[in-house]
Amino acid sequence: MRRTLSRSLSLLLGLGMVFIGLRFLLAPRSGAEGFGVFLPPTDTQYAFHYAKGIRDVFSGLLLALFAGLGYDRPLAWVLLLGALIPGVDLTVVRAQPTTSLALELPHLLAIVLLLGLAASFFTLLRTAALSGAQFPGRLTQHAA
Repeated sequence: MRRTLSRSLSLLLGLGMVFIGLRFLLAPRSGAEGFGVFLPPTDTQYAFHYAKGIRDVFSGLLLALFAGLGYDRPLAWVLLLGALIPGVDLTVVRAQPTTSLALELPHLLAIVLLLGLAASFFTLLRTAALSGAQFPGRLTQHAA
């Protein structure tokens, strides 16, 4: 039950990241405002937005793929290491003169969600290993 819930939340998180990334690619100004960075009306340089957009699309697809295929160990590591992204994003938003708790909250929630899901998967994997469960496939084996 907990494994299914964790995988489902990871899948939804991944799809949400794909949406956010596509918004940065297709509507960079509204993507930036949703992120918490407000651009001057005359600014039409969107190189950063496109780089952020493709990063989010890739990260979201990776999460969705691992969650959908049931690759729990790689998913746990991607979730754990992926918490760095909203952590850095939060520092970017906090450095803006227009920062507020409302603009910081999505990044804080992302950090908590990623770390919580990673912890859930790592404890599930540890419990399964202690009970002697067999893990299928090469993605769950340790390197020799």
